[in-house]
Amino acid sequence: MRDALRVLTEDDYWLYGPNVHEFDEVVGLIQKYSDYADACVEQMLSGADVPPEFADAHVEVSSDLHYYNHLEKDLLWSFALWRLQGMFEAIMVVRYLSKKPGKPLFGLKAKLEAMAAEEYLTAEADVAELLAWANLRNLLSHSPPEHFHPVAVDRQDVEEYVTLLKRVCANWGSQRAGMHNVL
Repeated sequence: MRDALRVLTEDDYWLYGPNVHEFDEVVGLIQKYSDYADACVEQMLSGADVPPEFADAHVEVSSDLHYYNHLEKDLLWSFALWRLQGMFEAIMVVRYLSKKPGKPLFGLKAKLEAMAAEEYLTAEADVAELLAWANLRNLLSHSPPEHFHPVAVDRQDVEEYVTLLKRVCANWGSQRAGMHNVL
C-alpha cells in the first residue's frame, strides 16, 4: 500500500464534511452510469448490420447483452447501498454527536446507541429499518453474491433507503436545533 493511502484520514479529503444532500448525488451518479450502460448496449445493437441468415443469432446476442447489462446495473445499485450507509454513519458522528467519540464506534448499531445516549430520539420502526438495511449491506459486503447471480437491488430500493436516511436525519436535525435552543 502506498504511504499516502496508509496514513489517509478524513481530514485529508473533507472540506465541509459529509452532508445529507450527497445521498441524492449517489443516486444520480449510479443512474447516470446505468443510463450510459443502456445507451452503449443500444448503440452496439442498433449499429449492427445483420444479414438475414444471422437474424436469429443477432436476437440471441442482443438478449445476452441486455441480460449482462442488467446484472452489472444490479451490482452498481448494490454498491450504492454500501456508499450510502458509510455516508450516513459519517454524518451521524460529524453532524449530530456533540463530541468526537474517544474510541471508534464500529458499526451502525454502536453509532445509534451513541445517538440515543445523547438523547436523540429515533422511532423504533426507523431503527429497525436502518438495521435491516445495514444487515443487507453487510451481507453484500462480507458475503458478496457471485458476479453472474447478484442480488437484485434497483433504483427504487435505493430511493426507499435514501428516503429513510433523509427522514431520520431531518428528525435528528430538528431535535438538535431544539437542544441548542435549550442551552
